[in-house]
Amino acid sequence: MKSTTPIIRRARFAGGAGALLTAALLVTSLPGTAVAVPVTAAAAKAADRDCSLEPPAAEKSELPTGCVSADVTLDRVPAVGQEAEVTVRLDSEVAVDRAQLSIRLPQGLRISSGDFGTPAQEGLDTVATTTVALDPSGTAVTFTVTAQKAGPAQIQADVVDLDDPAVRHTAHATEEITVGTTPATSHKGVKGTRSRAFRQNGDEVKERKAAGRQKDASALTAAESGEICATGSLTYATYDGEWQPGKRFSVAVMGQSAGDGSATKLASGLTDAKDGTYELCFDHDGAPLASMWVQFATTSPYWEVNDMSGENPYVVATAPLTDVPSGTTQSFGAASPGALHMPAFDAFDVLNKVYDVRGSGTDCWTMREDQDCSRLKARWAPGNTNGGYYSLEDRLVFLTDEMPDARTPVVHEAGHNFQHLLYDWGWSNGGDCPSPHYLHRTSGPTCAWTEGFPNAIAGYVMGDGRYYYNTEAWIDLTQTGFQDPTEPPSRTNPDNGDNSEVRIAGSMIALWRELDGGPQATLRNMDTYPSDTFSEWFNTDRAKSEDLSVGKKARDILYRHTIDYRDVKRRENLVNGGLEDQGEGWTWDNGVVGSYSWEPARTGKYNAFMGGNGEAGTDRLSQSGVTIPRQGTTVLEFHLKVASFEPSGSTDDKLELQVVADGRTTTLYTWLCSDRATAYTKRVIDLSGFAGQDVTLRWVSTEDDGDRTNFLMDDFSVSTTRS
Repeated sequence: MKSTTPIIRRARFAGGAGALLTAALLVTSLPGTAVAVPVTAAAAKAADRDCSLEPPAAEKSELPTGCVSADVTLDRVPAVGQEAEVTVRLDSEVAVDRAQLSIRLPQGLRISSGDFGTPAQEGLDTVATTTVALDPSGTAVTFTVTAQKAGPAQIQADVVDLDDPAVRHTAHATEEITVGTTPATSHKGVKGTRSRAFRQNGDEVKERKAAGRQKDASALTAAESGEICATGSLTYATYDGEWQPGKRFSVAVMGQSAGDGSATKLASGLTDAKDGTYELCFDHDGAPLASMWVQFATTSPYWEVNDMSGENPYVVATAPLTDVPSGTTQSFGAASPGALHMPAFDAFDVLNKVYDVRGSGTDCWTMREDQDCSRLKARWAPGNTNGGYYSLEDRLVFLTDEMPDARTPVVHEAGHNFQHLLYDWGWSNGGDCPSPHYLHRTSGPTCAWTEGFPNAIAGYVMGDGRYYYNTEAWIDLTQTGFQDPTEPPSRTNPDNGDNSEVRIAGSMIALWRELDGGPQATLRNMDTYPSDTFSEWFNTDRAKSEDLSVGKKARDILYRHTIDYRDVKRRENLVNGGLEDQGEGWTWDNGVVGSYSWEPARTGKYNAFMGGNGEAGTDRLSQSGVTIPRQGTTVLEFHLKVASFEPSGSTDDKLELQVVADGRTTTLYTWLCSDRATAYTKRVIDLSGFAGQDVTLRWVSTEDDGDRTNFLMDDFSVSTTRS
């Protein structure tokens, strides 16, 4: 009999390709497409399989397991003038013919031996690459670095499959060291969150004597008599070496009246919101200041990026000017943080893009606040692996070392924080996130909404409609059209409907671009009306705002993204979709349809319970005589819950959706035991490829002799809509 033991699984987010799905030959096709060809094993390659090389992350991390991992070690920490041997260990569960290994080093470390191309300058770093082959036996790449300058440094290794740069075929690893002037002062690890300022050419900002009273101050705003002004700008470099202005960072002028005096904050503010410049003036009369400098911090009244303790922002300080006379304006020029802390400044500045689209009408994030604003709070550190998630309890974003490199994940996690704040720190946790869950795969309605919204924010504010899992792998959030069921679900062939994260994100981005004039009206609506699902937001809460349309144009936009809320006449083609009346209209074997107190129906009394035995066997459920009209769009919708005791990544148990038409059986879709869903989740399958036929819909579950898998189904519908 079917087991009554409950299953509780922890949901994990997996950005890469999902579990391997199989499909047989489909002889008809979706509207407007050519006749499909069979899906072969080669087409559904290992990029879509479950791999087990899990990043060393915290319990709450949503980072996926992968097929490739990397590790960086040194035979010693070099002092200035010394060499060290670096080994990058690459493990892979799949064969990769061409993998690119990139080694990123800061100024002060250089590769002195090894099979690498000429290093390229990227911001304040240099990046050297080589091509290697990976296989399950493991690969080691060894090279020598020479230390040329004392200070903290990070050796970063990134590997990507050049032929398949999916997130599961990439890996990232670092080693942080402090290079001393002697071996005794060199050690592993780095400390502190303060760094010295650099110019864009890599020169460190040096101490110098202040300028005297300007005779021609046309290039500067002259200080009034009895005051001193400081001007300049903050800049930083992105992962790919593009220099950007540092906007809305805290900036302060510090000084000493005497050479041995304590430092005093003389003036403070924020860098300019457009170009990262500043001009700060303060009263000073009498003898020149002994010294004056400027420092910037990754904090503002609206958001912050602190170290993992949460106590310390990242600070970059210029070298001081000495003997600063009254009545002068001192230019500090453009200053940049050091390479080690550059990602913290990048992460902070990316959040400007989210702040710029807020719809509150105040300086704060929400309409409820106009002062003492709640902050979006992020935690990051060089080499950190405790990240990739947002903590509801702590109201904190945790970022791994590499997340600022891709930028989009920073916005995504901050989007969770933003939604939490918009909902006045309320959060509907429906417990319906599969384990793992993917952007391109169906999840529960609450999960899809709370993940789809931050993805929409990320795709919109970054401007390209994409979500970058890392610097190489991405998904187009704005892709349209129904899924091709003859191909496995993938980043370019996502699941349909309003339980799919990417479909929600794409719909919202399209609404903002084509109809709403941006996301501000949506954010004001969410600030007023919390929603548990996308359906509730669009159909109930969006309609409450006069400046947000839910008319035909809005619904047509959603339909392009496979979310069908159109006001059209629907023809129902299925009998007794709720399985009530003891399954009238259906046929099955092995007691599939029933009323199970330990696995209850989604609605009503009856549901279909397939599998759940933990022994080799097959269950079937079918309905014949289902008409697929020649015209219109016909979709199958039903709700599926998958609870499995099989090991993570197992593909031993499966549920197949088969269509029997004209004597031919087509396996249209396959769900595996790894496609766990802890709550009933809506699945949407386009059947228009069978237009003009009467078909039999048949679900077949197969279990092996291992651990059991419960496939629960309820609330079936086959409907045809015509515009």
